[in-house]
Amino acid sequence: MGEGPLVLKLFLVVAVVAIAAMLLVALYGARAPLPQGVVNDAGYRIRKLWLGLVLVVAAAAFVLTLPFFPYPWAQASPGARHFEVTAAQYAFVMPAVVPANVPIVFDVTSQDVNHGFGIYAPDGRLFAQVQAMPDYVNHLPIEFHKKGHYVVRCLEFCGIGHAYMHGGFDVR
Repeated sequence: MGEGPLVLKLFLVVAVVAIAAMLLVALYGARAPLPQGVVNDAGYRIRKLWLGLVLVVAAAAFVLTLPFFPYPWAQASPGARHFEVTAAQYAFVMPAVVPANVPIVFDVTSQDVNHGFGIYAPDGRLFAQVQAMPDYVNHLPIEFHKKGHYVVRCLEFCGIGHAYMHGGFDVR
């Protein structure tokens, strides 16, 4: 079974719960008003329960999704070739050509503000991305198996020229 049906089932469960909650609120609102003291006490009890529920759900979501976090598997092989990439408003300084079928690491940094280093494959799909930050180098281990021209776009709003910040390189 693919991820699509699972996501659909999860969405439907959440939607039914949300609709049920809305119906309960609507039915509760149709009742006669209660004195303010009763409302305050009930409100504070509900607020504490709601906070507890949100914390439990957030902690469970964190624990359940942690194994799927991508970076533990993003290890560069010891013989990987390193290529420096520097982002600056509004351009990327990077190699014009990178090798195909060879492990490489892009060492990405920025000269001024945060930028996104998004690599788009020749078919237009987002292939990989990492943040470019001033005074810090992020390492993006990658291996290109498809030759062609890859486009690089900034994925972090970096100023008025952000929409025009792009570059590219060829994989041969």
